[in-house]
Amino acid sequence: MAACTAAITSGKFAGHDLAVAYLNRGLLQVRQGEHSGAISDLNEAIRLDPSFAAAFLDRGVAYQNMAEYALALQDYTRAITLDPNSINAYFNSGLVYSFTRNYDAAILAYDQVIRLDPSNAGAFNNRCYVYTMQSAFDSAIRDCDKAIELNPRYVNGFVGRGNAYWHKGDYDRALQDYNQAIALDPNRASSFMARGSANIEKGDYDNAIQDYSQALQLNGNVATAWNGRCWARALKGQLNDALMDCNQALALEPNNASFLDSRAFAYLKMGNLDQAITDYTAALLLDPSHTTSLYGRGIAKQKKGDNAGGDADIEAAKKLKWKIADEFSRYGVH
Repeated sequence: MAACTAAITSGKFAGHDLAVAYLNRGLLQVRQGEHSGAISDLNEAIRLDPSFAAAFLDRGVAYQNMAEYALALQDYTRAITLDPNSINAYFNSGLVYSFTRNYDAAILAYDQVIRLDPSNAGAFNNRCYVYTMQSAFDSAIRDCDKAIELNPRYVNGFVGRGNAYWHKGDYDRALQDYNQAIALDPNRASSFMARGSANIEKGDYDNAIQDYSQALQLNGNVATAWNGRCWARALKGQLNDALMDCNQALALEPNNASFLDSRAFAYLKMGNLDQAITDYTAALLLDPSHTTSLYGRGIAKQKKGDNAGGDADIEAAKKLKWKIADEFSRYGVH
């Protein structure tokens, strides 16, 4: 940083050479999380050399890190116009399109990365994720297979393929991949959380609780891990412990509909119907289409004698997910 500043203030550089100095200092600030300063330097680099593709690319990264996704895409598009072979600009565009759920555009971006660099395991892995979000599970699995073929120790590839199998409903294959990811890197909380979710679907609540506990030992500030253990404990019947976990999750993310739904379910199983209805209603205010909250609230209302209100919630839930009653039956709630 000091060397870049010395170059900028020395008066020895001009034009593109000076733009490079601003770019380098801006990139250092991006890496340090000083995004406002980075953008200021990259603006200057672009002013000095409007055809400097790398400056647009790096400014896009700064905007992306600030969640200014429209501005990031503008800069990545400009970088690609100036340098049609910019792998990083296509790759980062794919990330932004994924963040904003423009999955078709994300796939096209990763297609370009793979065209330019057929050995890019990260592009195959990220396209695997996008295909999973589109429910194109076989395409997702093929892409993650390729990522793992290119890099047999690629933890993200195993997690990504496990996620595809999980969404496909093949929980045994998902567990195999999550086990491999954990064997390769036992210090990654997200892998334990993924395995915990698969164990829940298998009905193995004890191992799910252990997985989420391990994730929390690695990182106690992950709200989804607290919520996952809350859900597993509620299903197991450890209701007081479940409530404590859900409270921890909501302390970290108080406006998360899924976390409110989990706590409501614990209250429902405890027979605390008023509190269950309160939490389910709060979840539905945040997400009116939250199926389990609709159904759970309907059950709670019926148990309180509000048959009309309960029936209305249950029918609305069944329209969104016709097997929701079977799901709750597996949870021990009727």
